[in-house]
Amino acid sequence: MINLRFFLLYILILTTSYLKCQDKLFFLDGSTKKGKVTEISSEQISGNFNDEIISFPRQTVLLIEYSNGLCEIINAPQKNIIALEDKKENFHFKQAQKEIYNYNQISLNSLALTIADISAFYERILPSKKIGLGIMGAYNINQYANAVNLNISVLSNAKKNYDLGGFINFYPSRFEKRTRLHFGMMIKYTSFNFSSVKDDSVIVGNLISVTTKYTPAKGSQLATIFTIGSHTDITETFFIKTIFGLGAFKLKGEYKTQYNLEINKQNNQSNNNNANQPVSFNFLPKFYFGINLGFKL
Repeated sequence: MINLRFFLLYILILTTSYLKCQDKLFFLDGSTKKGKVTEISSEQISGNFNDEIISFPRQTVLLIEYSNGLCEIINAPQKNIIALEDKKENFHFKQAQKEIYNYNQISLNSLALTIADISAFYERILPSKKIGLGIMGAYNINQYANAVNLNISVLSNAKKNYDLGGFINFYPSRFEKRTRLHFGMMIKYTSFNFSSVKDDSVIVGNLISVTTKYTPAKGSQLATIFTIGSHTDITETFFIKTIFGLGAFKLKGEYKTQYNLEINKQNNQSNNNNANQPVSFNFLPKFYFGINLGFKL
C-alpha cells in the first residue's frame, strides 16, 4: 500500500515537471499547441508535440511562450482575428495584443514650423488606452519674436529661445476608433531674451535731455493650458493630432515691468499722447494651436 502511494506520488511529480517544461505556441487563428520547440527557422517552427515531431509555417504563429515564462512574438495579428471562446485562451491572446500595440508616439507641430519653431512631442499611451502622458520641447530660430508671440514681441529686441513642457491627455473613447477626441492639460515653460529700456531725463537750462539706456535681460513664462483636440490614425503607424489650448501665466520681475511700460506707452500714443490712467497687468492669457504629424513606435 505504501509502495503504491510512493508510485502515484512519483507519477504526479513527473507529470507536473513535464507540464512545466512545456512550451506553448499561440497561432494567429486563436488556437494553441503545447510541447517542446526545437527549431525556429525563417520558414517554419518545429517541435515535439504529443511525442510527434511537427513543423508549422512561421507565418501562422502569433507568439511562443517558453517554459521559463519568456515570450517571443513571431507575427503581428490582423485586426479582424478573433480568439477562441475559452476565457484562458482569450486572456493570453489579449496579452499578446497589448504587447504588440504601439504605446509610444512621436510627432512634430507643423503649424509651429511656419513661425520657425521646431516643436517636438513624445506621448506614452498607458495600457488602459484612456490616458496619455507626454513631454514637449521647442526651439525657435527666428532672430526676433514675431506677432504670433504677442506677449513677447511687444518688448524691445525680444527673441524667443525655447519651450519645455509636460502634458496629460484623456481619451474617452480609448483607441478603438480611427478618430477620437482628447482633452487634457499642459504645463509650458517659455524662455526668451529682451532689452530692458530705461529713460533718464536731464534738465540743461531750458532744455530737457532724454537718454535711453538698453540693458540685456531675460524673461520667462510658466503657463497652465487646458487643451482639447482630435487624434486620427492615417495608417497603423502614421497619425495626425490637432491641439487647441487656452490658459494663462503670471507676469513677474523685469518682464512685468517692461511689459506694462510698453503697453502704457502704446496706449498714450494711440490717444495722441494724452496721459491715460496707467494699467498694470499681473496675468496674461496663453493660447496654443497645433497640427501634429507623427508616428507610433
